[in-house]
Amino acid sequence: MLAIAVGVLAGIVQLAGYWVYNRTAKKPSSMSWFIWGIGSLITFYLYSELVQDWVKEFLPFVCMLAAFATFIVCAIRRKFDWPDRMDVAVLGLDVLVVAYWFLYREATWANLLLQIDVAISFIPQFRGVWRNPDSEDWKPWLIWSVAYLLLLTTVLMKWESWWELLYPINYFLLHVSVFTICKYRTVK
Repeated sequence: MLAIAVGVLAGIVQLAGYWVYNRTAKKPSSMSWFIWGIGSLITFYLYSELVQDWVKEFLPFVCMLAAFATFIVCAIRRKFDWPDRMDVAVLGLDVLVVAYWFLYREATWANLLLQIDVAISFIPQFRGVWRNPDSEDWKPWLIWSVAYLLLLTTVLMKWESWWELLYPINYFLLHVSVFTICKYRTVK
């Protein structure tokens, strides 16, 4: 029961992070959120294939819905931008991961490839926040970091395979890195 409560709390905290982000975002990019929406759909599907446990899948499901909702918010606010080379490369990597999964039906390795893809997709975010730390509010990134830490706790409580740890650890590290850059560069 405790694992269920922590898993559901992780999803609720994730949603709270999106609520804060959509209220405080200064210059959200519709293209970035479109890419992250597609990526979160792929992540949810592949992670679900791997874990097959609704408690562990709850946060990725919430993230998928909230990322698409954030894309819609950006579109309504007319925060349109054209994809750059990195955006196109990340979409290409998403397609390759899905193609790999369709060809081999191997969720474990597809998830590993996807985590590498996601880490690459954060490079523009890191660079943008490093150059202009005021472009992002640190609060949603901290909230998302806590959500992924809660998911990691849930996965550890319902331990089945170390492969399940890749998603929460990778996303925790990526989100806490953006938070840290925002805080460090703003103070500096």
